[in-house]
Order: sequence, then structure tokens, then C-alpha cells
Amino acid sequence: MGFFEVSRGALRRAKIRAGLPTVHPETLDEIEALVGSLPDPGTLCAEERAGAMAKVAALTNQLQAYLTSVAGAADANGDSRVLGAGTTGTLVATATGATVQAGSAIVQTAVELRSFPELKRAFDDGRVSSQHVSVVLQTTKGLGRRAEVVDAAVALAAATDPRETRHVLQVIADAADGEHGHLSHAEQRERRSLRLTARPSGMWRLTGLLDDVEGARLAEVLEQFSASRDAGVDAGETLGQRRADALAVMAQAAHANRNPLGTSGLSVLIDADDLPEGQRAVLTDGTPITADSFDLLTCTMACLVIFGTKTKGGFAPLAMGRTRRRATGHQWGALIARDRGCVRCGRSPRFCEAHHVLHWRHGGLTDVDNMVLLCSRCHHDLHHGRFTITMTPVGVPELHVSRGPPADVRA
Repeated sequence: MGFFEVSRGALRRAKIRAGLPTVHPETLDEIEALVGSLPDPGTLCAEERAGAMAKVAALTNQLQAYLTSVAGAADANGDSRVLGAGTTGTLVATATGATVQAGSAIVQTAVELRSFPELKRAFDDGRVSSQHVSVVLQTTKGLGRRAEVVDAAVALAAATDPRETRHVLQVIADAADGEHGHLSHAEQRERRSLRLTARPSGMWRLTGLLDDVEGARLAEVLEQFSASRDAGVDAGETLGQRRADALAVMAQAAHANRNPLGTSGLSVLIDADDLPEGQRAVLTDGTPITADSFDLLTCTMACLVIFGTKTKGGFAPLAMGRTRRRATGHQWGALIARDRGCVRCGRSPRFCEAHHVLHWRHGGLTDVDNMVLLCSRCHHDLHHGRFTITMTPVGVPELHVSRGPPADVRA
């Protein structure tokens, strides 16, 4: 695969895909031939192009409905076990080139449609799209007399776009809730849910319900994290984009806190040039400590000793070796000692990631003098070519504003 790394799961799915049979109904070949004979859109008049778009959309819906039905039949007949694909979601993903999550979503849709024949019929006929089907099934979950609501929603979906369909059905769902606005906390907890769905585009849709306490807590934290405090760095971003970034930052912080050194650790910097004297140890904030204090601290806290040399730009940790692509705990501590946080905006280390200056796929080493701390937002800006980073001969990062096209980089 060249310089690119591919996960084991992706390699396994590629192997399964290579072994899948290619036999299929001959009718599909006939459809393919007909698609190849479609006229050039440039030769059509305006009315014909408008009609062609509507007809192609309906045919696309019908083909998607057939794909969903095939996935449902594969699930019902245990095809994934016969073909050694693990799960039906994996089988669908490998056969269609989608993610496993998207494949599983198609299978789940097929299973749910068995209970709603009117919605399935509209899907098969091309009157509604897969997005409509997903909206109807998601929005009506938990409703009483759900089958009747779904049947009534078919005409709505056929006449409006998926977004409007969702809006109207949500209003109906709220109105149908006789105790809407008067649920006890226990009842709210019973109804809580979170759905994270992979989209065919590669993006993810997040929907769900939280109780009043957790909802307010999340809203407050999102408000704090999405505040436009990095003026100039994220200019032009919408509130929705900042909220998405805030949620990502919260996830990164939770992941970072799994490291025991993240909350109760102590990093001690030792100047390697003066190591024989043993009197030059300091904390990461520059506070010197004596040998007695060092003994006391290391007896009561998780301690990370970082060897390095003083430089004009600060403290340069010595290279601590390369054993894997991601920074080790010791390397992470060394990066914190040198960078103190995001090297661009100064954000706290707990919200940062270790970025390879000379990228891994280009032969870069996982050494401290080839890594810097960047928060998620600045990391994205780097990958979009808004600035570049170089390392000085003494191992201190320098930032440069980029005026050229986005860089082709991978951390």
C-alpha cells in the first residue's frame, strides 16, 4: 500500500471483498447497458432535463430499495456466515464499498421495514428516498400506534424533503406525548437515547434525547467550549461548526484523562549537561527542586523524569526512541514540558494531539524532536495549509504562516 497505513479491519474487509462471488441476476447487466445508452444531457431541452432528473431520482430510490431488500434477505439467510464475512453489516460494507457502520445501518433499515409494508412499498416504488425512510423510522421510535403514524407519514415524505419531513414528524411526536413537558426525571432517564450513524458520505449524524439535567450540563459545556475565544484562528466558522469542534474537544479530553499522568502526574526536567551535580532538576513550570524534595515527590506521586538540555528557546528534551507511530507516555510528558500546550494558540496540553512535523508516511520518526503539540482546531488548520511548522537545530518548533495551497499532510 505504499507509504499509507491501512487498518487491520480494512485489510480484512479488502480480503473478503476480493473473495466475494460476482454472480448476479442478468437483469442487472441489462440495466447497466441501458444506463450506458442514456443520451447526453447537453442534447436535451430544459423540460427534458427537468423530467430526467425527477425520473433518475425515482430510479435511484428504487435501486437503493432493492439494495436494502437484498441486505435484509442476506441477513435473514445468514449469508455472512456462508461467505465468511462475520456480520451482515460487514458483508454489505465489503460488497458496496461503504463503512461497516453504513452497512449495518442498511441492514437495520431492512429489518425495520418488515414491520411497515406501506413505507417499504413507497420505497420500492421510488416515491421516497433512503433519507426519507431513515427519518421516518428514527423520528417515530417510541411512539404509540407507531404503525399508523408511519403509514400516515408516507404521503408526507413523498411530498416534502427529508428535513421538512423530520420537522413535521417531530412536532407530531411532541404533540402526541400527553405528558410532554411534565415528565419526571426518572421518566426522562427512561427515554434517554443517543444514535451515532455513519452516512454514505463518510460523515456521521448524531441524534438523541437527554434528560433535563444532562441536557443542561451538555448545553453549558458546549457553550463554553464553542465560544469564539481564539479570535483570528477560526474566523468564519458557524456556531454549528464550533459546537461540533467543541464536542470533539470534549471527547479528546476524556480520552486524554485515561492517562494516569494526565491528572496526578509530576514531570521533572533534568538538565543533562549538569547531571553530575544533581542540583538542576525543575518542575515543568520552572520551579527548582532539591534532592530531598525530589525524593518526597517521587514517593507520593506518579513521576516522569525527562532528560534534556537548556536552549535559547527553552528546554529541549532528548530523543526517547521510536517504538511505534503514536507518542509514548514518556514522549507525551516531554512534549508537555517543552511546548506547554498547543504551539499555535497555547491551549492546554489535555486538549492537544502529538503531530509529526516530518510526517510519518514521509519517513518521519516518532521522536520528541519531530513532534509538537497541537489542539484539534490548529491541527486541522495545519492540514488545510494555513501554517507550517519547522524544527530548529536545537529541537524547538517554529511556526510559519502559509500563503500557498493546502499542504498534502498526514499526522
